[in-house]
Amino acid sequence: MLRFTPAPEHVRTARLVAVSVARRSRLGEDRLDEVRLVVGEICARAVRRAAGAGVRAPVELRMVAEPRCYRVSVVDQAGVEDDAAERVALELARVMADELEVSGGPGGAGGTVRATWILKETPLPRPSG
Repeated sequence: MLRFTPAPEHVRTARLVAVSVARRSRLGEDRLDEVRLVVGEICARAVRRAAGAGVRAPVELRMVAEPRCYRVSVVDQAGVEDDAAERVALELARVMADELEVSGGPGGAGGTVRATWILKETPLPRPSG
């Protein structure tokens, strides 16, 4: 897990960390740009929500590499409704990730965004013999 102060300058670091973990989780190189874009969008959204609500509590980026998927969750403490720009950012993320879920967080509605990428099965090499 990575916690960061809700400031725009920390979004880049969050993206870099998420992509690094995705790479180690065996997510294909062709999908890393999707992770970079989605994590950037949902972390920037969390920062904007925190600023709009006057919240200084850290944003949390949780990354989980499971046997069949790579999942990130971004959790903010803001309790504000999304505006039109935020809904567009979420729709962009929804197109890039295999699954996207928005649910309540510690501060209220929309405070947790979870994106999932399904790992492709890589066939095991056949034994020679």
